[in-house]
Amino acid sequence: MLNINNFIFKLNKTTSTTKYYRCVDSCCTVTARTVLEDIILNIKGDHCHPSEPEEIQIRTFKQVVKALAISESTPIPQIYDEEAARIDLSTLSIAALPSQRELGS
Repeated sequence: MLNINNFIFKLNKTTSTTKYYRCVDSCCTVTARTVLEDIILNIKGDHCHPSEPEEIQIRTFKQVVKALAISESTPIPQIYDEEAARIDLSTLSIAALPSQRELGS
């Protein structure tokens, strides 16, 4: 996942020197190109949808919780509660946040 100006991009292709990304919205044709260290070289196109800062917060939260669940022996509900309290989520993000049970899937 790559975040550029609150738009989410997914990795489409990697070469020895460059990564190619596409917007995760299937109707959007915006592409981005970076060097291997994710330094943006260029972005082509205009998004046909609004940016998604809440979705980025939720994806980041899920990645952190899953990584901690793998690396720690702390119970997942406790990790979930601690991380939810630690990060500063917007009201919309809190409403859309997956439950502890949904994160397990």
